[in-house]
Amino acid sequence: MSHDFHLNGLSPDEKVVELHTHSNMSDGLDPPEMLIQRAKSAGIRVISLTDHDTVAGLPRASAEAKKLGMEFIPGIEFTCDHDGRSVHLLGHFIQPDAPRLVAQIKTHESARVERMGEIIDRLQDCGLEIDGKDFFTSYANSPSITRGQLGAYMLKKGFARSREQVFEKYIGESAPAYVNLDILSPFDALELIHDAGGVGTLAHPKLSGCDDLIPAMAQAGLAGIEVEHPSQDEDAKRHYRKMAEEHDLLCLGGSDCHGIPHKRDRLGQFSQPLRLLLELSNRAKTRRAAT
Repeated sequence: MSHDFHLNGLSPDEKVVELHTHSNMSDGLDPPEMLIQRAKSAGIRVISLTDHDTVAGLPRASAEAKKLGMEFIPGIEFTCDHDGRSVHLLGHFIQPDAPRLVAQIKTHESARVERMGEIIDRLQDCGLEIDGKDFFTSYANSPSITRGQLGAYMLKKGFARSREQVFEKYIGESAPAYVNLDILSPFDALELIHDAGGVGTLAHPKLSGCDDLIPAMAQAGLAGIEVEHPSQDEDAKRHYRKMAEEHDLLCLGGSDCHGIPHKRDRLGQFSQPLRLLLELSNRAKTRRAAT
């Protein structure tokens, strides 16, 4: 298929590519190795780990993928802010040790810890007796602290009956304990991804509600839109396919897998065809060659 990928014998339309996953280095439940093992069992041949604002799990995931004969694409999911809206940008084919990327990740890690402390303070103001020290101790091995981990902790401690209730009632964007992570714009994130040799894709755009950004981001070098995602129904998929066509963007997708207990096992349910992987790879090569 390509000199970069050892995928002989597979057709371009074979859906064996997973581009959006999370490990316990951010808000996933599985260690990187277990995520890769489960992906292998689900028939996935190419996988990218895209933890929130961290690349800490990439070496372990890459080593496990090599061990199992899978192709691995280094990735990240940047949490961005645009006028108070949370916008997520996926970066693929990045160089994890790129200096600007490393510096931004350190900034994100510190900001996330500070933000989480503020969220816990607000939860306590809401009457919930959450032990902040115990929470941070529970996730001491995760370099990227997210609301997903706090939600899991709150469920474990009996503060809510479901993850949906946690977010709707307490820590979702319209809930009383929500604190915005306002440190990076989508355009800054896209520039960082490009600087690290990668290409950027807009993740689950329906959740972000940021359609107005897509034309300008396409002009800034956005490679694609995540059309297929668990949060997007058929109407949303049609809508984003049309936007992608209008702005010469790839129609990509991924499971956004966080582990089985988080939701039903998504691995293998949103796999993408090899031809899209190669098109994404070519866009990354073209951008690197132009810089």
